[in-house]
Order: sequence, then C-alpha cells, then structure tokens
Amino acid sequence: MVDPKNEREYLQQLCMEVLSTSAYEDNPKDRNRTIANMQMASIYYIDDRLKWMDHWPIYVENPDDPQSMVGIEQVFDICVNYADGKVIRYIGTIDGCIYHAKHGEFALDENKTASRLSDGWRLSFDMSHQVTGYCIASSHVFGFPVNRVRVLGVKIPPTAAENTYQGEPLERNEEDFRVWANWLRRTVEVYETYKNNYEGADRYTHSCNRYFRPCSLLAFCTDSVEGRREQWTQMVDADMSPSEYAVMEDL
Repeated sequence: MVDPKNEREYLQQLCMEVLSTSAYEDNPKDRNRTIANMQMASIYYIDDRLKWMDHWPIYVENPDDPQSMVGIEQVFDICVNYADGKVIRYIGTIDGCIYHAKHGEFALDENKTASRLSDGWRLSFDMSHQVTGYCIASSHVFGFPVNRVRVLGVKIPPTAAENTYQGEPLERNEEDFRVWANWLRRTVEVYETYKNNYEGADRYTHSCNRYFRPCSLLAFCTDSVEGRREQWTQMVDADMSPSEYAVMEDL
C-alpha cells in the first residue's frame, strides 16, 4: 500500500521508470517531444491529477479481486453492425474509465498531449468523433453506459503557465452516436473505394498543414503521376500501432 504522504514521489518515480523503458529516443528534428520535456510534463500531469483523484477515482470492477477489470489501458476490438448488413471492425485502446465518487457517474478518461492548450484545442472535443466512438467502445467493454468524457490535456514542452487543462465532463447522446456511426461508415467507404486507386481519390488540401506542421506525405502528393508511382514502390509497411499489436496478441 502506498503511503498517501509519499504518493506524489511514488508516482514521479513510476513515470520516470516508464519513460526510461519506453525505448523512445530524442529526435534532433523535434525539440518539443524530448525525454526531458516529457519528464517535466509528467510532473505537471501528476500534480494536476492528484488534485481531483479522490473525486474521480479509476474504475475497479472488484477491489478484492486483483484479476478483475481495471479502467486503465483497456484494448477493444468490436464490430459495428449496420441495418443493411454492413459490418465495420473498430479497434483502439481506452485510456481510462473513471467515476464520480459522489454521484457514481462513469466517464471516459481521455488523456491528451499538445504543444498548446488553446481554446481551439479545447473546443475540438465538443464534437470529436474519437471520444464519441470511445464512449461506445467503453460501454461495450465495461458493460455499463459511458456517455461522459473528461479530458486532461498536458502541454509538451511545459511553459511558464497553463501546462495542464481539465475538461469538465462532456456528454454524448444517441444523436451523437448516430452521427458518429454515419461518419465511420462514410470514412471506411472512401478508403475501400480508393485503397487500390489513390490517384482517383479527392484531394483535401486542408489537411496539408493540419496540427500546425506540414504533412509528411506532402512531397508525395505534389509529385507527378510517374513520380508518385516510383515513390510508392519505395515505401515500406508502417509498424502496427500499440492497439493493433494488442489485438493481434489476442487472436
């Protein structure tokens, strides 16, 4: 059992150990996401989290059973079934599931990092399809409705002020879930239509500088048809995401 008086120190040691075993290395071209900046951001994260941890504890299915489900890093692999028979596989990893200690309301615990925690960044979660889909997945994984979302943002690198942001629980309803399902289907159908014919796909140029940096495929898209064909032959498969690795391990 961790002594509450030493909880902050214990959590700092835990975070530093996790970072040191992550195999992550500093990239000379990225001065923001360095190990040193991540270590400092972790301290701000811990200090902010400890302020409201007692009010929003992590969900534990059975505190007396160490093998029971805990609301941390739960991988999901579900199928979305449509009325006309279309089935879409949906996978990912839930950051956490927490609940309001006083009212017993469950919420998705979504942790984010950003270079700035501006109003634009904050408001993006009001209609975010990602958190809507994760509410659906959480409800399936944990076996009870999870219609609320609490966002905790951490700035990397930390600066002099506002290094963390606590988003009061946002709420999702049946309309949000229906809109998400329609969006998911259209997105998948676009992929299925053009996966073997990228030259025929529409160009959405608003994505060329999304997230305040040029897209890594900009040189590919601005090349000629022949140049893109040559670049395509030189490409290699991307590594699987942590969620994909976890799903494959369960097969």
